[in-house]
Amino acid sequence: MTTTRKGSRATQRPRSRAGDWKVINGADRVRWTRVQTAQARIASGFYEREEVQAAVAAAVLRELRRH
Repeated sequence: MTTTRKGSRATQRPRSRAGDWKVINGADRVRWTRVQTAQARIASGFYEREEVQAAVAAAVLRELRRH
């Protein structure tokens, strides 16, 4: 009698959806730890501070001028 091996489920785990995110052409890949850090800052209200909003706006304007 012949026996067959069942495939291991551990090797067929679905991969993270974070890897499917589109990244701007020419940009480096987004690191998941950076995303988690930003999420924690959003939850704590970090980006609601006036000086942080000014710094983010200035960084966005610098990037727009580069392109």
